Amino acid sequence: MNRRLDPDAVPTEPLGWLPERGLFRLVAPRAQRAWLVQRRHPDDAGSERLLPMVPRRAPHLQFWEAADPHPLKYYRFRVEQAGQIAEVADPRSQAVARQWALGNPSWSVAQESTFDWRGDVRPALPVQEMVATELHIRDFTAHPSSGVRHPGTYLGAAELVTDRVAGLAALRELGVNAVELLPVTSFPVLEGVAPWNPTGRNHWGYMPSFWLAASERYSLAGANPEPDQWVGVGDDGSFADPGDELRALIRSLHAQGIAVIVDLVFNHVSVCDHNPICDLDPGTWRVRQRDGSLRNKSGCGHDIDGRDPVMRQLIVDAAVHWLRSYRVDGIRLDLAEILDDRVLAQLRDSCREVYSRALLIAEPWSMGGYRPERLAELGWTVWNDKFRNGFLGNNPGNGRGWVLGRSEAGVGREQLPALLAGWPRSLGGALPQPQFALNYVESHDDHTSADLLRLALGLVKGPLRRADLTPPPPILMRRLKLLAAALVLARGPVMLAQGQEWGRAKLRPDDGVLDGNAYCRDDSTNHLDWREREQARDLVEHYRRLLQVRRDWLHDAFASPAPLLVLRGDRLWTLGYTAATRRGTLAVLLSGEQDSDCWFELPGGPWWTLLGAEDCEIIPNPSGVVVRVAACSAVVLWGG
Repeated sequence: MNRRLDPDAVPTEPLGWLPERGLFRLVAPRAQRAWLVQRRHPDDAGSERLLPMVPRRAPHLQFWEAADPHPLKYYRFRVEQAGQIAEVADPRSQAVARQWALGNPSWSVAQESTFDWRGDVRPALPVQEMVATELHIRDFTAHPSSGVRHPGTYLGAAELVTDRVAGLAALRELGVNAVELLPVTSFPVLEGVAPWNPTGRNHWGYMPSFWLAASERYSLAGANPEPDQWVGVGDDGSFADPGDELRALIRSLHAQGIAVIVDLVFNHVSVCDHNPICDLDPGTWRVRQRDGSLRNKSGCGHDIDGRDPVMRQLIVDAAVHWLRSYRVDGIRLDLAEILDDRVLAQLRDSCREVYSRALLIAEPWSMGGYRPERLAELGWTVWNDKFRNGFLGNNPGNGRGWVLGRSEAGVGREQLPALLAGWPRSLGGALPQPQFALNYVESHDDHTSADLLRLALGLVKGPLRRADLTPPPPILMRRLKLLAAALVLARGPVMLAQGQEWGRAKLRPDDGVLDGNAYCRDDSTNHLDWREREQARDLVEHYRRLLQVRRDWLHDAFASPAPLLVLRGDRLWTLGYTAATRRGTLAVLLSGEQDSDCWFELPGGPWWTLLGAEDCEIIPNPSGVVVRVAACSAVVLWGG
């Protein structure tokens, strides 16, 4: 079983548990022998059934196989490798029972979903129209202020509360048309306490174990498990599949016209459990340096090697599974720069074959570099870090961004108009078309956009309380509104972070410090306090109006291949554009000047104010109009 596989071949033989054939299959290239282990309950050793597996060969693939048309509920594989015996769960598990204990022991579950989609209809959202909220299932409703019956769960996120505007109701009111879910694939929540993880939690899910299975952490059973509990497993051996609760959430979001994108982490796997990929790796499933050491472009110690045909098939099959079985509308690839071109191209083609309108999003960097052009050429819409760095800056305490009248290193002032127009090559940008640039200024990583501005403006002095932060003071509110306008009115798809619309802070409850690396904190640092949204209602309403302008007025211009006409004001930190729509010409005028008013010249007229009337003055002249725009403000005009 050690014959070398052709790296250019693409295996097509189905693997894992195949209920329609009554077969179990496992690729274990180093195994001398293998067995299928089954139990009625993970703890019921007395019910254990052991079946020897036999080696099989298919074109470009070798695997082990056992036949059992009537299996017990829980199964693993036992393999003998180099004289050692190891037990591993199925790397292709579509459902996993995990124990709430360090190391997160796991059994694969031989149970098919019978979820009723009830005529579910996907929103069929064009990528250029996408305005997504990036959210974490637990953070979204874990705080009591969410008012849901099942806080911190899939079903809690699906609940449309009626006595307040929170959770799903807040998404609907704001006007977003998509959500990008932080990882919901099965991952070990419990990690060892370490200097970089003082809480011992993998809170955001970026240490995946099973790419085809939904995480039990956000199920009803996983919300508050007991120590050593097998999450979702009943005393009688029954299993409550968390995947069906996630399907219920997706169905609810679709009913509100909201598309669902899932964050898939194919660049590495967890080392905090007995991960089957690590345990079975023949030496080609993870990238190795010339000296044999594991490569670390992911920052997690070992990068998955998509050049290996077995890994490539597993990655592609996992993505297709999420589109087909969970009816998601798209996928987002974490640290996609790590994946090779063949994997990215095959993912693109296979996803589009399953769902032609699939939204394909990629994070175009890793510790190996930032390569958005490469990902866009392969058909992936990329997270546009340049937009964030140019308009906001990404340097705590330094304030090197346009919204503060400065220039971030690596993004010159002269690049800002192209970024506002979608960063296309036609305007000196790097991407083929505007739909390939997903603009954002805040994500789950790093400080929130409001916290970066708090630090840059010198508003942070000593330990803080939440009451010190909401609503944002006027000096911060003005810049948050300006940043919101630049983001929402920029051409290309848009992503907002959860809570961005009210200037949320990531504040540690134990010491009152703003936290720029909160991935391990399952507390109020990350949990959304929906009361803050009402306290910052002015900013929330500003975002809502901007999204309405984008949807009702700029739809035609952003859908058209015609470029935007870039504008400059009379001062250094001013920019804007005009766009032709079926309702007339729209002018978007933005001033990053910190203290002084500026002036823009517009041809023709007359012009009326759609947004920002309190911050502008329109004065006719022989060729059209001149428009005075106040410092740190955004104005949208309509020329009929």
